[in-house]
Amino acid sequence: MYFAIGCGGSIGALLRYLVGALVPQIGNFPLGTLCINIIGCFAMGYLSNFVKRRYFADKPALAKALTTGMIGAFTTFSTVSLETALLVQDGMTYIGLIYLASSTAGGLGALLFGLRLSQNPVQKEQSI
Repeated sequence: MYFAIGCGGSIGALLRYLVGALVPQIGNFPLGTLCINIIGCFAMGYLSNFVKRRYFADKPALAKALTTGMIGAFTTFSTVSLETALLVQDGMTYIGLIYLASSTAGGLGALLFGLRLSQNPVQKEQSI
């Protein structure tokens, strides 16, 4: 299981780097990290509810690789905390508070959306 989590973590770290590199920073606002956290929270909600329980219930190592490994390495709320503190230290308290509130509310909203979306999957039509 540890190897699976490590492999998932490697994928998540690479995805985090790629998304962060693709999303431009707007002034001092760390938009890349905000996008990563919102995407990651949605994915965690979706994977932990729908995929993990329905497809990987009998494969705990794979489920942990996706959630703890991949999404855990992809999301970065510790980075949010550091970036907020640095904005405050640089005298940009208002921007720091907007960033922290956006990350928290956006992440929670995305997670709840992922949970909700995964509760009612579209059922495939059965062929006759």
